[in-house]
This record gives sequence, structure tokens and C-alpha cells, in this order.
Amino acid sequence: MTRAWMDRARRMCQVLGAGLCAALGLRIMLGAISEARAQRVVAQVAQPAAEKPPLFVLADELVRPETPPVAPKPEAKAKSGAPLRLMLSVTLGPERSEIFVNGTRLGLSPYLGDFTCKEGESLEIHVVPVHLPLLTRQAQCVGKTLLIRD
Repeated sequence: MTRAWMDRARRMCQVLGAGLCAALGLRIMLGAISEARAQRVVAQVAQPAAEKPPLFVLADELVRPETPPVAPKPEAKAKSGAPLRLMLSVTLGPERSEIFVNGTRLGLSPYLGDFTCKEGESLEIHVVPVHLPLLTRQAQCVGKTLLIRD
């Protein structure tokens, strides 16, 4: 009787182990697929501009022709308020840094998850490392994927 129970327990453990391995493999496969898709469709991320010396700023102002302000198209205004769900991937800064988007804490880096915002909305991404200065990036809420890289 005991031997039969031991054989049954062994088989159940084997089935459970196989199921856990299959679930882990599926999770890794889905992560690889989402990362491959993220690399294909990269959103434009504005890098912080390097400061120019005052002499160059003055020269740019003198050379730049004045252009009248352009009114936005009415159809762009109607579209810009639609909610948009995109995949956000942040690998900026050292690991275990806190990630904030528009003042809302998302988690720790490296971060990969869904984020909802209004289409065309300006996003301000802050990465707060433990012993380093704050890292800030600007981005627009467009597309399906937003990658913030070093």
C-alpha cells in the first residue's frame, strides 16, 4: 500500500514540475516577444539638450528668422484627448532605481509594464537612483511602445 502511494506521489510531483517548467517557459517567451516588438516600434524620446554658451544663444537669436505662430489643426485637437494604453520600458540609470512618470511612482528599474495616458500628452519620466543625481527624460504619449534607454 505504501509503495503504491509513493509511486502516485512521485508521478504527481513530476506532472507538477513539468507544468511549472512549461509556465516559466511561456512567461519567458512572452517577455522576449514583447521586447522584440518594443525594439521594432520605438517612440521618439527627447534627450535633454546640452546648454549653449551665451554667445551662441545670442548668435542663434540674431540669425533665426521670425516665423508666425502656426495654429494647430482642429482634427488634431479632437484626437489628442483620446486615452491611449502603451507599453513602457525604462532601463535608464542603475538597477533598483525608482521610476516616476508625471509624479506617479511606477516601480523600480528596469521597468516593463503598461501605462495609460492621453494621446499627445507630454510625459516627464524621473529616475531616482540611490546615490546618484536625478535622471529626467521627456516623451510624448504616442504609438504603442515607449522605450526610455541610457
